Amino acid sequence: MNMDTIIDKWFSTRDQKITWGISLAFFIIFPIYFANIAAFLPEGAMVSGGAGVSGDWDVTFEESDVATSESTEFLMDGEEFEFEFMFNEPGINLAYVEITVSHGETDESGRTPAIQDRCDNAVGEMELSGVNGYVESGSTTSGESGPPNECPTSYTMVVLLIENYTGDSYQTSGSKGDIQNMWSDDGNGRGDWMCVITLETRTGSAPGPGPTGVWNNNEDGEEIKVSWRVVGVEVSVTPVVEVSVS
Repeated sequence: MNMDTIIDKWFSTRDQKITWGISLAFFIIFPIYFANIAAFLPEGAMVSGGAGVSGDWDVTFEESDVATSESTEFLMDGEEFEFEFMFNEPGINLAYVEITVSHGETDESGRTPAIQDRCDNAVGEMELSGVNGYVESGSTTSGESGPPNECPTSYTMVVLLIENYTGDSYQTSGSKGDIQNMWSDDGNGRGDWMCVITLETRTGSAPGPGPTGVWNNNEDGEEIKVSWRVVGVEVSVTPVVEVSVS
């Protein structure tokens, strides 16, 4: 089949000629459009969202809970218990994990005014050897219930998974891809999380003349609750658009 036959075949009808005409126009106009559109955009705005594009950017963060868990155990005085939580979900950009330790107080008011309100203490320590990685600087990996006269009580430990992450929006200049890479968890936070709690009961009364335990509230233990909250973050890097006031 010679070239003339091929041309006659593909351009033999009016519809075929229109189709090829539109296609040719598209191939000509498309590159011209993208070569010149930047001239009509505000200063600092870019043509596309390609990672290699440089410019001035608004960087914002949107957090969401991607996993939560809660468990409760009754601990005796001096007892140590390992609260465990597993997270292995891929494809989610993690910002941090919050671990909240809380407990009530079954018997803290003693009969001796000078040493009343001796609240118990749940000492927490994170054991992170089973976790793929985390940010040491800025993370809280230990805690305790606080002063003996403040109960019921709770405290929260926060383990960061992205370096320098605060969640605050900001503006910057540079490569879009480099900025996005700054706010990636790099696989941190996956694995077996463990929070080790040791209970210290505190007496709230000196022994009295009655039987042991009647006037002395050094109870057997407390119910300890540990809650886990895994927080994901979506990072948006958008062109800065200058708004002019006439």
